[in-house]
Amino acid sequence: MPRPLITGSFIDIQHVNNWDAQSWVDECRDWREENWEAIFEDMKAIGLDTVIVTNCAIWGRPLYPANRKTVGLQLPMPCADPVGAIIRAADKRNMGVYLGLGAFGRYSLNANPDLTPEHDTWLANMAEDLREKYGKHKALRGFYLTAEAHTIKEGGLFAQDDCDKTARFVHRIRERVGDAKLMMSPANLKRPRPAQLEPLLRQLNQLNVDIFAYQDHAGFEKLYPDLNFYEAAEGYQIIKPLHEKLGQQMWVNCEVFDYTEKRPDGRRICTSCEFERLRRQLEVAAPIADKIIMYQYQGLMNKRTAQVNIGTPGAEVLHDSYITYRAKHS
Repeated sequence: MPRPLITGSFIDIQHVNNWDAQSWVDECRDWREENWEAIFEDMKAIGLDTVIVTNCAIWGRPLYPANRKTVGLQLPMPCADPVGAIIRAADKRNMGVYLGLGAFGRYSLNANPDLTPEHDTWLANMAEDLREKYGKHKALRGFYLTAEAHTIKEGGLFAQDDCDKTARFVHRIRERVGDAKLMMSPANLKRPRPAQLEPLLRQLNQLNVDIFAYQDHAGFEKLYPDLNFYEAAEGYQIIKPLHEKLGQQMWVNCEVFDYTEKRPDGRRICTSCEFERLRRQLEVAAPIADKIIMYQYQGLMNKRTAQVNIGTPGAEVLHDSYITYRAKHS
């Protein structure tokens, strides 16, 4: 049996949702290169070899010194080039990075890429610009597409109109970055029925993405009891042969948060989950996943240090519990 261990994580320079990420978004806005160095050192220490940057822009403002004519004016931050800092930190530790192509505007626009024609063009410009600026680094493994093809309510297939939108977006990106690896992290498909497998194969081929990192939705299980990650795992076993047939990797994105706590204004926030739930997530994902990643180390499962001065109240407990678990499975 493959080891039930996490080898990758999302990370964000500036999270697209200030409320979800209130335990880290403000501090990370002020981070400098040494802070990014420190968190990469910590991630490497717990066995992570891959990092996915959620978004290289926020509200249409790039978070790196972008081409002003095609991408726009960089949002000023104390770190002159956060994307460069991340790439360099990964290079030093032989880690891989996927750079996120987002965020165009409000968060909902990331998941609906054709709401405006400018969306696809702007993100294609960004992909080309990022590859030009950072492509010489061995750490750059490809791009993360923040567009998510949503599933139909009963599961088993992506909504075809959403699949069409995302496929058009992917085509525009491929025109700019050629053979670069593209990954996306859509909702899991639950348990597809036999009659859905042939149309699902056509959809996966249409999407033309190298890596599908399905969200296991454990973070929302208390809020929506029908989101059962055991059912998601059964679905992975059914759809894995389809991905293999198309030469695509199938990763599992384990959510390490709970989404039940509310702020005084009623908005929900991400808090660290209990390790026992994460253990169950890992053990159902491990037999079938090509790679297990998480959302996310930063803020939800990191140890707090002088340089990494972030985290929900339960982050260090989750971190230390996972370290003990990992030692038993390494």
